[in-house]
Amino acid sequence: MTWPIRHLTAEDLDAFHSASLSPDANQHVHECDECRALLQQDLALVQSLEALPVFSPREGFADRVMVRVTAPAVVSVRWRRRRLALAASVVIGLGASIVWSILNRPLLISWIDGAAQELGGAAWLSLATLAQNLSEQPWASELSRFGSSTGRLVLVGVVLILGYAAAMISLRRLMVQPGQPVLHAD
Repeated sequence: MTWPIRHLTAEDLDAFHSASLSPDANQHVHECDECRALLQQDLALVQSLEALPVFSPREGFADRVMVRVTAPAVVSVRWRRRRLALAASVVIGLGASIVWSILNRPLLISWIDGAAQELGGAAWLSLATLAQNLSEQPWASELSRFGSSTGRLVLVGVVLILGYAAAMISLRRLMVQPGQPVLHAD
């Protein structure tokens, strides 16, 4: 019998009250003085709770509460005007931007081209700096020597593809609903 390894838990006490305690746990209660005393204290507590009077609100309680509840006022005219003014200013601003863009197209295009050149130059400079820093690392020569063999690169590619496939299968299994209900999932 494996039950006496531990004493009754709160779930076991609940099971006792609902008459669904397992036979091993029931036998443990008969053999263990500590668990039997705990069960008697729990029964006394349940009986004293059942003896308490049931309180319920008096007639008209809901009506008295609802009288005190104030419904939010309808959006005032002032707020409507502010919202309308905000929406109008956004529309006017967008319209002015469109009109300015149409009238000053060459200037806008020169700004966009200049920004694109600067951003492109910064991106290439960052990429070149990153490549230079990586190539100067002590492990870079080892990696270059390892990658010089086509067979090793194919092996690494196969391992990566298999690892990716295994990860996708595992993820799919995690995302699929179970076909049967999970026992003791409460």
